[in-house]
Amino acid sequence: MSKFFKRHQKTIIWAVVIAFFVGGVGLVTLDQAGIFRRSTAIDGDGPTVAAVVNGDRIPVEQVDQTATNLLNQYRAYYQAVGQDFNSLLVGANGALFRLQVRAEAVDALIRQTLLVQEARRRKISVPKSEVDAEFREQYNTMLAGYQITEEQLATYLTGQGRTLQEFQASFRQGIEADLQNEALRRAVIGTVEPTDADLHAYLEKNIARYDEPEEVKASHILVGDLATAQDLLRQLEAGADFATLARAHSSDQGTKEAGGDLGWFGRGEMVPEFEDVAFSLQIGEISDPVETQYGVHIIQVTDRKARHAPTLVEIRDTVRTDYISETANERFASWYNEVRAASAVEIQLPLVEAYLIQQEDLDRGAAAFERVRERGDVGDPYLAYYLGRIYEGKAARLAGERNELEQIEEPTEEDTARIGSLRADQSECEERALALYMEVLELVDVDEKFLNRVLSLSPDSTTVKYLLGKLYVDQGNLLQAEQQFVEVFRKDPTFAAAYIASGDLAVKSGNHMLAKTRYESALGLRPEDTSVLLKLVNVELQVGELEEAERLLGDVARIDPGNVNLVIAEGRVALARLRSVAEERERLTALGERTSEEEDRLTALAGAIDGYYATAIDRFEKGLRSGGSLELSVYMGQTYFHAGRLDKAESEFRSVITRSPYHAEAYEGLGRVQLARGEKESAARNLELALTHSFNDTKREEIARILADLRPSDPSIRYRLARIFADQYKWSAAIREYAAVLDLAPGDLQAYLGIAEAYQWRTEYGTAVDYLNRGLARAATDADRLSLYKAMNEAYRQQVGVGRPLSSAGLDALIETARLQIALGQEQDALKNLEQVQKDDPAHRRDEVRSLIVQAGGTVPAEPIVDETEGVQTESNTRVPIVETDGG
Repeated sequence: MSKFFKRHQKTIIWAVVIAFFVGGVGLVTLDQAGIFRRSTAIDGDGPTVAAVVNGDRIPVEQVDQTATNLLNQYRAYYQAVGQDFNSLLVGANGALFRLQVRAEAVDALIRQTLLVQEARRRKISVPKSEVDAEFREQYNTMLAGYQITEEQLATYLTGQGRTLQEFQASFRQGIEADLQNEALRRAVIGTVEPTDADLHAYLEKNIARYDEPEEVKASHILVGDLATAQDLLRQLEAGADFATLARAHSSDQGTKEAGGDLGWFGRGEMVPEFEDVAFSLQIGEISDPVETQYGVHIIQVTDRKARHAPTLVEIRDTVRTDYISETANERFASWYNEVRAASAVEIQLPLVEAYLIQQEDLDRGAAAFERVRERGDVGDPYLAYYLGRIYEGKAARLAGERNELEQIEEPTEEDTARIGSLRADQSECEERALALYMEVLELVDVDEKFLNRVLSLSPDSTTVKYLLGKLYVDQGNLLQAEQQFVEVFRKDPTFAAAYIASGDLAVKSGNHMLAKTRYESALGLRPEDTSVLLKLVNVELQVGELEEAERLLGDVARIDPGNVNLVIAEGRVALARLRSVAEERERLTALGERTSEEEDRLTALAGAIDGYYATAIDRFEKGLRSGGSLELSVYMGQTYFHAGRLDKAESEFRSVITRSPYHAEAYEGLGRVQLARGEKESAARNLELALTHSFNDTKREEIARILADLRPSDPSIRYRLARIFADQYKWSAAIREYAAVLDLAPGDLQAYLGIAEAYQWRTEYGTAVDYLNRGLARAATDADRLSLYKAMNEAYRQQVGVGRPLSSAGLDALIETARLQIALGQEQDALKNLEQVQKDDPAHRRDEVRSLIVQAGGTVPAEPIVDETEGVQTESNTRVPIVETDGG
């Protein structure tokens, strides 16, 4: 079992135990399962054999099974503690982790094979009755300990594709192997009987293990501000009970009921500010207020323990147990190492063999991996990564040795020479690791951890930064991606791929002028690159520069006349011109009276339409014959539409929708066809589908405008249009649409929130609050009112600036927010808001705030009673001098 699980055995739940067995026969049951087979000729076994141990073969199948068992244990443990196991398997680190687990499986199988062989040689076996008794005890203990019945276990196993009988058989075989191994261990170790001299020497060698450090036992009262702490301190100085005040006032929910008792703790367990004061106090002494990141503390030390080094007389039994255990382990480990060294062990999995060698010696491990690379018979694309990690490890080892020498105040000439040699060797190892990593980058899909590892070796690598940018694009993190691309071509103005990637991002975000600039920069570096030329053509089409698009297509035709994308782009240019002349014809046709020039223009437009239509259809059909795509079918439908062939257009768009029910442009095209026929309701339904499935803000805005015209009385359309404007930070347009929503639906609370957000962005906070107050007048539930007050709090906070006290109106809003949170069961949030009110202005609606704090489950200091005739304050029966307070 790996070191990881040895550290966490006690926390692994029963699912982990079961996961080991349901993955297949456990690794400790091999001999009983008949896995080992003697053989004198193994040459023909090839990759089916993982290792041969003194003639016994370990099949690759068994390694796979055991590795799966180990992975099941990792998975079950990570799930049990709420962590993501799958993250261990991602990318380059994941590949290395899988190799590690596979190597652990091989090593464990070799070990068990040797133990079985030695037990057989020594004729060690375990009586069946002993195995049966141990099985019954452990099996019943497992069921009772994890509070499951045998029926529940059977149901779980059935869900894993196993039976209860298989599990019990594996469990029993595992126990038999454990008992046999333990019997072998006893035979190997013999009796360990330490003398007093042995124990004294052991204690002296391991005194740090038994040393009892200085500790204090303390209690504390934690409050939110200095004024409250000072008030409590005055009460303590006047004789108040520390535990009573802690229970009444401390905000530390974990200790307040125990009177603030923190128990015993040593140095390094508390934050430094708290620790320094606690260890400076004597028993019974109370500190002044101590400020930490958690608040303000008053500390009382209730007991102390000085540092103590125990004698053998005091801890003899503990030392003796530890000595016997450690000596037994050392004896068995030494014996096993001798057996392993004397055995004929041949590992036939090259990467596993190299990994296991690496665990013993980095230099030998590097040589083993280098041999695997030279042979070229392993197809793992991460091979260079495994080797790079070794060189990186060697570099770290050299750096550590160099740093130790550099700490010497007066180094010798030999030290100085050694430092220089270590620095050179470290640099060489880092360069080798970097070169290997760069090889891997060309072979695999990169992951962020791997790229950052490479950047740690080469912070200025434009190639790695470019790949990191591409990875961010895949993750949808477009802002960080653009930052990486810009950094790349600023460092290296000849890095054309970064300009292209940045241009692609600009197209995606609708910034076509930026995209044009980026593509032109790339084209300056790659003037004959038709893919960049065609990207630039697409941008020119988007901004309506058709002449420039045609000029660029001429360049593409000169360089690569057979390019199918050239044909499609020619069709798109023809479609764009068709759309333009069709819209012009529509405007002229709509005129009541036309001049003779306008009639001539209509005739010319009819001819132009026919020409552009023929060209576009011809090019798109050629594109479809070359393989085509749904996008080409959409272009065909758009061509039919602008040429007035509505039936063909409808047929084309419906065909696309049939093949891809989420294609926004097809729904838009169908909606426009229906709109041209006067079928407004059908058009509106399809345009709504287009709006739902579109991710392009410009296109969504265009469709929403059409829908708003079709359904002028529908507030939901206006609201969606407002949100589209807001997503593009077009706040004036958003405000206009939100206002239209409120005209149509005066009770739409989302519109009040939206218009307030827009005014906040314009820093018109008063107007934002005004709209939120209007919304409050129409809110029907506490939940609705709370959402409006939260928005109002944000507006007031932005108005005064971060870190500055809220205005009186802002504090009023915060109090009302807390009142609603208490009503809705959100007491902790309410307390935070009320504490903010007290912090900004302790006197603001003081009694009301204190009352709400109590309602929320918080505590407030007791109110002092003022005796004006004697000039003293009293609380209960305790008399103390009058002290001016700040209202806290």
